[in-house]
This record gives sequence, C-alpha cells and structure tokens, in this order.
Amino acid sequence: MNESMPYVKILVDNRAAPGLVAEHGFAAWIEAGGKKILFDCGQGAALRPNSERTACDIVHADLWVLSHGHYDHTGASDYVLERNPEIQVYAHHGIFRERYSLHPEQPPKEISMPSEQRLVVANLPDSQLHWVREPLQVAEGVWASGPIPRNHPLEDTGGPFYLDSEGHDADAIPDDQALWIETPRGLLVICGCCHSGLINTLDYARRMSGFDKVWGIIGGFHLKHASEERLTATAAALKEIAPDFITPCHCTGDAAIEYLKETLSIPVESGFAGYVVD
Repeated sequence: MNESMPYVKILVDNRAAPGLVAEHGFAAWIEAGGKKILFDCGQGAALRPNSERTACDIVHADLWVLSHGHYDHTGASDYVLERNPEIQVYAHHGIFRERYSLHPEQPPKEISMPSEQRLVVANLPDSQLHWVREPLQVAEGVWASGPIPRNHPLEDTGGPFYLDSEGHDADAIPDDQALWIETPRGLLVICGCCHSGLINTLDYARRMSGFDKVWGIIGGFHLKHASEERLTATAAALKEIAPDFITPCHCTGDAAIEYLKETLSIPVESGFAGYVVD
C-alpha cells in the first residue's frame, strides 16, 4: 500500500476546463507508488495540448497503461512514443483486434485502435511491451487488473460491439482492464470504459486486492445504453460499497450520471479534462 495519497489529473475527456481541449476519449495522469503513470491517451488531438498546458509532460511518465483497444483510448499512441520512446507499456494482447460498432440505420463504424497506432505499439521490443493477463503490480500499490471476470447477470459491454462489420461476431472486449491504487483511505479505482461492468470491476478489485473499502472511482462507466434494471443494480452496489466519491467521465452518459446523482448520497461529480484528485 502507498503511505501517501495519489495524485490524479484527467488529461482527456468529453468535457474540458477552460483553456483545455475536449474530445470523445479518455486519458489520465497518475502519480502514485513513486511513479508517474499515463492511463490511456484519448482519441488523438487533445493529449498533446492538454498535457502541455497542465504541466503533465509525457516525457516524464515512467509507464503507460492501456485500458483496451478502442480508438478513443489509443489514438495518441504515436505522440506518446514520440515524446517518450522508452516508456514501459502495459496492455492486454487483444488491443490490436479489428472492431466495429453497429447501430440501426447507420453504417458500421470502425472503432479499432487506428492502424498507424497499432504499428508503433506492436513494434516495441518485448522488454518494453508487457502483456497483462492477470492482476499485475506496475508500481508500489498500483495494479493493472488484467481481464475482469463477467459475473453480474445484468452487465454487458455497454453497446453493439462486433469483430466484423456485418455484426456476426460479437466482441466481448476481453482486453478491458482497470487500474486500482491502494491508499490509506482505501482503493482508488480508475476505469477507461468499464466494458466489463462497473459492479464486476469493483468486485474484482476488492477481491484481488484484499481491500474492502473503496475510496473513490474515476473514469468511464459505459452506462449510456444501460437498462433501468441495470442502473438500479449499479446504484444498489455503489450504496453497499459506499465509496467516498464517484467521478464519472467520458462514456458514462449524461442520463446515467444524473441518475447516480439523484439516487446516491455519495458525492457524484462529473469529470473533465483538468479535473484533479489528490
């Protein structure tokens, strides 16, 4: 466990503080366990200006964790590696899959990690690219979850995701992972999109870490298309877990955020680029 509290700054989100760039994507800067950690890198355009304007220069990052292989979390990979060519990278080996989202009366949308970004990451040496197959400590008290078991019956990936443009082969997004940080106040859980489900993610982090107390939760929860039944179950689980704060971001969905604010007595505050937890 870290004896000191971590510092987290959201670098990329759908919302942004004045002077920063907003985009559909997510990235966070984390200082914990004696390391500076980049978590995801957004869609591509926002990371550079936001990291420069917030004094979170990518050149100083020790390691980089990718939550999953979607374009809005991996799109600035070339910039990260241009700025910090020796950064240690942690991801699931499934991040390079071809992937699509399919919505009625709309053409298929490719949502894979962009091909040029795949290339720069895939060409990294084995000593620099670390595949996360199970919970892995990446810094003192800081863990990449690896694949998260899908146990809750109401939780799905959060959207119509497929491995083909025809919609024949559903994408379970097995590469989805979160980060947890052991702090004196409990776990701080950081999610990219939470395609494994928020309840599943929190249950797994608590079980694997041995920490019952969750201090806070930050990130995208992918509840935009969640059923009323799933939202009710999510709120009930959060009441039981009782974190000190919840910071939904990116893909959570405005209606889901409002529901959590109205339903929970726990502080729920929407995240944005420039938001800080320390």
